[in-house]
Amino acid sequence: MVGVISIAALQLVNFVRTAQFNEDMVNGSLWLMSQRLQQDPGALTELAARFDAQITVLPESGAPDDEYLRDRLRRGQVLIDTTNQGRTARLLYPMNDAELLEVQVNTVTEIQAQATAYLLLEDWQRSGQPVETFIRRVQPHFGYPLSVVGVEDLLLSDADYARMQYGDVLARLSIEGRQAEALAKLPGQPRALRLGPIEAFNPYSWQAITVIAVIGFMTLGLGVYWVVNSFQIRLRKLEQATSRLAQGHLNARVAISGGDPVSRLGMAFNKMAEHIQRLISIQREMVRAVSHELRTPVARIRFGMQIIEDVADDPFVSKQLSGMDSDIQELDELIDEILTYARLEEGGPLLDFQRANVADIALQVVEEARPPAHVSVSYAGDKTDDVVFAEVEPRYIHRAIQNLVGNAGRYATSRVRVSCAVGADTCRIDVEDDGPGIPEDEWDRVFTAFARLDDSRTRSSGGYGLGLSIVRRIAYWHGGRAMVGRSDDLGGARFTLIWPRRHHE
Repeated sequence: MVGVISIAALQLVNFVRTAQFNEDMVNGSLWLMSQRLQQDPGALTELAARFDAQITVLPESGAPDDEYLRDRLRRGQVLIDTTNQGRTARLLYPMNDAELLEVQVNTVTEIQAQATAYLLLEDWQRSGQPVETFIRRVQPHFGYPLSVVGVEDLLLSDADYARMQYGDVLARLSIEGRQAEALAKLPGQPRALRLGPIEAFNPYSWQAITVIAVIGFMTLGLGVYWVVNSFQIRLRKLEQATSRLAQGHLNARVAISGGDPVSRLGMAFNKMAEHIQRLISIQREMVRAVSHELRTPVARIRFGMQIIEDVADDPFVSKQLSGMDSDIQELDELIDEILTYARLEEGGPLLDFQRANVADIALQVVEEARPPAHVSVSYAGDKTDDVVFAEVEPRYIHRAIQNLVGNAGRYATSRVRVSCAVGADTCRIDVEDDGPGIPEDEWDRVFTAFARLDDSRTRSSGGYGLGLSIVRRIAYWHGGRAMVGRSDDLGGARFTLIWPRRHHE
């Protein structure tokens, strides 16, 4: 396709270049004719004989009807047309505002070159100017160079030299046929007027080759761009589907068309997404079923314990029943934690982001906190009235801060401090305590589900190893992250939540 377009472009370029070349060759001769006829209208027959052509002066109304061609004539350009199946050339040249010069030539020979040279010599002699000045004046009307050279510099044969001495115009063609020129001796001077040299029309000149090369590269570049752009558009759609799948939209799929590598990649993605959706659906159903099946016997056990508690008077039995009730309560809480973690981990929930005051949420968690009696929870962040609104899911952010405060309260010695800062682009929550802290080599593992850093977690210390995992997933679904470090002020652990202030799909 590129080759065909390049060849067509070469033909078009050469068509324009040929027309321009022909105009340059005849423009000077037609200008000389028009100048002579304006000075001497009776010279029409003589000029026709000299140029072996049919010459006519037409009124301006004889111009072609085409407005583009008329405009070219008004700008002083030559119109060249062929008739008689290409054997006759018809030339139109504007003589003045009211008349056109029409010249019809059947054959182009050295006669026309000789006639042009004779007219130049005659006009020079009439002008009375130095030949160099005359040539500079008329040169703009010719498409080939005019110059004056010494006769001895022309390397003429004796016969050619004799012809020029007798006043003949000598037309010469180079041996390789690529150049032509006409020579006319200046009367009374050892110099000659040279018309040319005229270079033969070259359809494969470096200008034409450059244009074709540029067009070819542009066409090839457009083709490559079209192919790459189509791949890019389809890969962008695949990227969007992947992002939607990562955000929890498990029904995200890619439209498939064709059998190219991108289509095969999209097909593999769709199969992977279907497999993931099926696995997560099965796992969700299993978690729901297990949680439901666990809640039912737990509820029956609690109901039976309450009946036994009502009829039992033995203090020992009452103490055991109280312990069992606490165990059942822990089991209920564990089921809630598992369900929450599964909902956040397995494909993500559909969060309802709202504009909310994060400082108000943090302060609410502080006020609702129920830490051990020896621990106090305080708020030390920005004032709630000064905090700008952020786009969050209030229920889950509340849960994340609550989990961090509860975790800090279990290990704090006496103090837990919550701070909130909302900037132009991010929100930050810090929960610090004055407890023993977390060893640095355990910072990456602390957010792992069911991870226990020691074996001391009993009913009094609490914890199931899911609270911080839930915090991490909530931060993830808000586009942020959860981090742990050491508190510079209190000396214990410092848990940090950072996420964008504005939600992006």
